[in-house]
Order: sequence, then structure tokens, then C-alpha cells
Amino acid sequence: MRNKLKEPDASPRGGLAAVGFGALAVVCCAGGPLIVGALGGVALGSVLGVGVGVLAVILVTVLIVARVGRQRATLAPGVETRRDGGA
Repeated sequence: MRNKLKEPDASPRGGLAAVGFGALAVVCCAGGPLIVGALGGVALGSVLGVGVGVLAVILVTVLIVARVGRQRATLAPGVETRRDGGA
């Protein structure tokens, strides 16, 4: 009897499994940071969008109040209002 070393099994299934595990590792390791980065970008865009919207509302409100105040001042320039009841 000859002691022959067993040659490793070179079946295609072993190679495909290794490639599959390698692809899974690459997708998981690259996909996680990509997804987190995309969600972070969406969150930052939402915060900036809401902030700009709030600033726009404040600006429009200030402009309307200033315009109404100016119109009231020009409609009756010589009239003084008394707040003490006129007594």
C-alpha cells in the first residue's frame, strides 16, 4: 500500500462559494457606509430646507408688517392717536 497524499477537492462548488462569500462581504462593507451617507445627506438637506423655509416666512412677515405700518403712517400724517381715552 502506498501512502498517497489526498489532493484537495477542486470542485467548482468550493470556488463559487468562496466567490459568493467574497461578493457578500464587499457588498455589505461598501453598502453600509453608502446607505448611511445617503441618509445623512437627505437628513442634512431636510434640515437646511426647513431652515430656509422658516427664514423665508420670517422675512415675508417682516416685510408685510413694515409695509402696512408705512401705509398707515402716510394715510393720516397729521392725526395723533390718544391712548388715554381722550380725557
